[in-house]
Amino acid sequence: MTAAPPLAQPVGRAEPAAPRTPGEAVALLAARRATGALHGPLGVLHLVDGQVAAAESSRAPGLADLLTGCGRIAPEAWAELLHRHGPQGRLAEVLVERQLLTRGELELGHLGTLFDAAYFVLADPAGGTWRFESDARHWLGTVALVDPARLGREVERRRRLLDGIWPWPQLDTAPVRPVEHSRRPSHRPPGRRRRELLDHADGRRTPADLARLLGRSGFGVTADVRRLAAAGLLDAPRHAAPTAIPPATAPGRPGGGLHRRVPGATLRRTPAPGFSAPGTPDPAAAGAAATTAPTRSDRPPTTAAAHPLTVPDPDIALLTRVRDLLEARL
Repeated sequence: MTAAPPLAQPVGRAEPAAPRTPGEAVALLAARRATGALHGPLGVLHLVDGQVAAAESSRAPGLADLLTGCGRIAPEAWAELLHRHGPQGRLAEVLVERQLLTRGELELGHLGTLFDAAYFVLADPAGGTWRFESDARHWLGTVALVDPARLGREVERRRRLLDGIWPWPQLDTAPVRPVEHSRRPSHRPPGRRRRELLDHADGRRTPADLARLLGRSGFGVTADVRRLAAAGLLDAPRHAAPTAIPPATAPGRPGGGLHRRVPGATLRRTPAPGFSAPGTPDPAAAGAAATTAPTRSDRPPTTAAAHPLTVPDPDIALLTRVRDLLEARL
């Protein structure tokens, strides 16, 4: 493996300071048109010529989790494809060639999981320890590239959405513990997604565990967990002061806050459950969260979903549904 160069070299006055946040690290690599993998405490971002090509995080299901979890591709078949074509970065090409996914499904699923994982990677306010692996390639291959500035705007939009529900980030990593009355019919929350989430919350599974179990967007489950806590259906402190989330630095703009780059963000937009699943987003509410450290649970088998891929952006989901309706009438 090629030795990883430092993110900043203090040579001359024009050289920028060492990055302090994930956004600053991505911005510096984008300015250098770097290709490789940026490893951090909450995941990894893959770059190609300074553009973000893929993202992975332990808090968000990846494309493999969603495809194998719903039964679209058997785990054994996926492992074989990854073993044979992953080292060459041809897995995406092979999935389309063998008609396991259409090109549109692949692009939408890839972008959905990219934005999903990138949120958790870049939302780390402290930044932690970051390491850049030069020239590393992602096993999927280059499906679509995302401008770092666009990615930064999306990270801030999601941050504001969660703050609008309830600004208590401890909920995002703690085990989800329903209260006793949440099982009663009179206290069941509106919407199939939240009811299903409550049914599978056992006090051990974190939002990330539940996202993999149910084959959903990690961010979408995180938002629903905050809404359930706001409705008083989760075991969470009700009267403690919420913890404010400090602003991060936007990729593509060293030293600039993400909140300065979001024109007209709204708090009413909620993640869509999937490509073709019916229904509309549930309204946001306000609530609180537990501060217990997360406990990872064994990954349980999941049931088949209406569609294996999850798109967290409601605009993309709406366009996809329109496309599906038009194709059904052809």
